Amino acid sequence: MQILHISDTHLGCIPFNLKEREEDVYEAFNEAVETAIKDRVDAVIHSGDILHTPKPSGTAINKLGEAVKRLNEHGIRFFFTLGEHDISRVRDTPSPYLFHRLGMATYIGDGRPYMHEDTLLIGFHKYRRSECNELVERLKAISPPHDVKKKVLVLHQGLGEFHPYAYELSMSDLPSGFNYYAMGHLHDHAMKSYGDGIICYPGSIDPTPNEGIREFSKGFCMVDLSGDEAKVDFIQIRSSRRHMHYTIEYERLDEFIRMVRASIAGLTKKPVIGIRIKGRDGVDRTRIAGILSKISDLCLHYSWEVDLVKGNGSLSLYESRPDIDKVLLESAAGALEDYDTARFAVDELLPLLNVNDVDGVIDLVWRRFEDNVKRHSR
Repeated sequence: MQILHISDTHLGCIPFNLKEREEDVYEAFNEAVETAIKDRVDAVIHSGDILHTPKPSGTAINKLGEAVKRLNEHGIRFFFTLGEHDISRVRDTPSPYLFHRLGMATYIGDGRPYMHEDTLLIGFHKYRRSECNELVERLKAISPPHDVKKKVLVLHQGLGEFHPYAYELSMSDLPSGFNYYAMGHLHDHAMKSYGDGIICYPGSIDPTPNEGIREFSKGFCMVDLSGDEAKVDFIQIRSSRRHMHYTIEYERLDEFIRMVRASIAGLTKKPVIGIRIKGRDGVDRTRIAGILSKISDLCLHYSWEVDLVKGNGSLSLYESRPDIDKVLLESAAGALEDYDTARFAVDELLPLLNVNDVDGVIDLVWRRFEDNVKRHSR
């Protein structure tokens, strides 16, 4: 059994509100699909956050539909679970589930066992942090049949051993006996052994707004289950647009343009550039903006910030061209003193308010209230 494992594709995401960046996301997704077809895999497993928002654009749904159709034409089944970006708190059917209902794909996020050829697949949709005790109990109840040799568990959760700040479950909460644990939610590729199996996050296929501007390696995983142990190869996306980050002293700014010209030579896509400028008293913001404006034609997008050194410490003085989505989420989290509530407000309430969907907002808030009452009554 050969599987292509992909996650966190966030179709419809538009980093920096640039159309070119939206196209980058679709191009990366299509590259993974074409690799599945070229390598004749037996299945594609998507471990959640297929879309960037529960109410996606028509373009995002169309891109997903075209990809699933292409896989079907080549006899490759698309199995998927749902991440928090796919699931709305409004009482509505998640958009990716449409392809399950049409028979084009198979949703495996309900905890039921599914057989594909000789491999058992069990998956769960995203459980929010407040719901994870329920998920742990469901995981404990799993008892895969011993006569099935190939077993895959699919989850969209953060494991504390991989990222302490995204802690939702521990590796010890996972049932043993699976050959491969197809994980989603964390955006950097990582793997660890667990019993006789492998826990793997392929990471996101393209940087999302909250990841900032940094060097990265994005891709998906090819999983070979034909032997006694799972073999995993991380395949890097070749079409990725470079994200380049520089740290430079204020006094050396005049050299920066030459440095950028040299480093981008040969790139087929204009890069995204982040610049951290280190300086002391007397930093001239106008001078910085004037010099950096010269790289506008060399890159798709750039942003900069200044670290003003005072004594033994440093202070971030100001930023240029901030990521609006990131700033909005951070501001909401600071005001509400709760990241989950802030994400609910920014990612779920705000899109409905933008289209004046008052009924949807009321339903959303009421459902969240009901969820909180149930949680605190336990």
